[in-house]
Amino acid sequence: MPVRPLPEPQRTERGERRRHKLLAAARQVFLERGYVGASIEEVMRRVGGSKASLYRYFGNKEGLFFDVLALESERFMKDLEIPQTADPDVERTLIAVGRRFLRQMIDEDRLGLYRVIFAEAQRFPELARRFFERGPRRSREALARYLRLQTEAGRLDCPDPDFAAAQFFELIKGRPHTALLFGLAPFPRGAGREAHVEASVRLFLYGCSRSPRERRR
Repeated sequence: MPVRPLPEPQRTERGERRRHKLLAAARQVFLERGYVGASIEEVMRRVGGSKASLYRYFGNKEGLFFDVLALESERFMKDLEIPQTADPDVERTLIAVGRRFLRQMIDEDRLGLYRVIFAEAQRFPELARRFFERGPRRSREALARYLRLQTEAGRLDCPDPDFAAAQFFELIKGRPHTALLFGLAPFPRGAGREAHVEASVRLFLYGCSRSPRERRR
């Protein structure tokens, strides 16, 4: 089944306001009821009006769900703010990126959407693939460009920036994101978000190797 079987209507300011109201209502319905339990009727009950405009904009429930995820991806990338210049303080920049990334990954609503995506990935593999390309892949590519620039500037030794970017994000989201998906506490007792991000960045930059002075002991 195609994601959007009908051509998009001509964009107008009024139409865009209507479209964003529909997306906001749909987002809440999907969060509360999941994909299977969500219905176009419930979305329209919250927004008002007829279903005709929803069908014109999104085609069907699958198209509506994809546009909710597409909007989330755009917001995610905008909020992540990955620099695209080789600034002099790599560690400080990566800590700032890590904080923004983790804040989004442990956001309650975003976690809810991830649960919905995971639940529907087998039924709608194309939908899952397109979400991955617009969200996780774009963020990884943006960070890889930054790491490549820092390598060219001589501040990093990063022969495979794409791999390194993926590892960076896995370190940051790691336990907190997985624990929350299972309903567990995101951080060990006595630890917190800031400490987690800073430790993850240091591990990414310096690994577990000992300094040359320590190795001679």
